[in-house]
This record gives sequence, C-alpha cells and structure tokens, in this order.
Amino acid sequence: MASRQPKSESARESAKPPVGVRGYRVRNVAKAAERRREILVGAARAFAHASFDATNMDQIAHECGLAKGHIYHYFRSKEEIFTEIRVDAVGRLLDQLNAIVRSGETDPAVLLRKATASIVGRIYEERDRYEPLVPDPVSLSAANRKRIRSIGRRYEHMFTNILRMGIEKGVFIAGDAKLMSFVILRGAFTVANWYRENGKWKPQWIVEEVTEQLVRSVLKQR
Repeated sequence: MASRQPKSESARESAKPPVGVRGYRVRNVAKAAERRREILVGAARAFAHASFDATNMDQIAHECGLAKGHIYHYFRSKEEIFTEIRVDAVGRLLDQLNAIVRSGETDPAVLLRKATASIVGRIYEERDRYEPLVPDPVSLSAANRKRIRSIGRRYEHMFTNILRMGIEKGVFIAGDAKLMSFVILRGAFTVANWYRENGKWKPQWIVEEVTEQLVRSVLKQR
C-alpha cells in the first residue's frame, strides 16, 4: 500500500477557510457571499434614497437589518461598499455581454438588441435597480475611481465593437460608433431613473419598447 504523501504548504493553505476583512476565518463561504450580496443591495438602496455623502454606515446597517459591527466583518468602509456595488453590477453585465458576443450570433442587430435588453432588464432585479441611480461621488479615491472606470471601459469597448461591426456590414447607419454607443448606453442605463415599480408600464413591456427604440435609432433603412 502506497504511503500517503504529506500535503504541501500551499495545499494546506488553500484548504483553510478564507480570511475576512478583519482577519476572521470564513467558515461558510456560501453564507458569507449571500450576506455580502444583502449588504450591497441594502447599501445601494440607501445611497439611492439619499446620496452617497448623506448616507452613513448606521443607515446602511438599518437598511440591511444588521448591526453596524456586522457590516464591518465584510467591508472596511462606506467607500469600499460603494465601489463593490459598482464593480459587481458592471462585472455581471460584462459577463452577460461576453456570453452574447460569444453565442455564435453574427447579426449585429440581434447582438445589439440582446446587449441593450440586458441593461434595461435590470429594472426587474432589486439587486441592480438602485445602482444606476447613484453617481460616482466626488470624494471617491483615485484607486477606487480607477477600478470602476477600468471595468466600465471594458464594457463600453465591447459594446462599441458591436456597433462598429454593424456599420461595417451596412446594418447600421454610418457614423461614429463610440458616440452611438454612448447615446444607447445612456438611454438604457437611465431607465432606472424613471421606472416606477407597480406603475402602469410593466417591466417586460419597458424592456421591449426601450430596446426597440434604441436599436431602431441606428438601424439602416432598407
């Protein structure tokens, strides 16, 4: 019978529970991830109802239904929470856009519809509904501003490439793809500013109508 080899130091380290921001061991990773998500949703709601500068950690904790000390198990500061809200939201949009672009679809109009609908469709989810309502605070550190802008640029670049492809194929009108991208993205993202839950316009209808209007604005007449 072969003797069991002792685990390497790196293997032993990777087997240990991950470490939280205050040095404690995270024993239930799934539960910790869910709690972080709850904090991000509650904080986004708090920021949207007031503003970043007018919201403190006590208000965030109240919105989340948690003690303030518990928030600090997961995040070091209000700014860190805000940054994570923004990066998490855009990161998930980027994942969706990656899946759309790599789906094998070759019609730029179809790709643009799917990409635009994925943005407008965020009004369905409480997790994403409040994030677009809060502008980046002036007080945001340079490092966090760079982190947010970096992932935002990756998304914008990929979205703009769909428009460039459509222009080259003669599907979209001739023009500056970057400017077209800016106009469509602004229109899609700001739906959250005027959407009213339980209003007369139902979410699915809004997604379909807004998406069609934005895509139609760049389609070449045939």
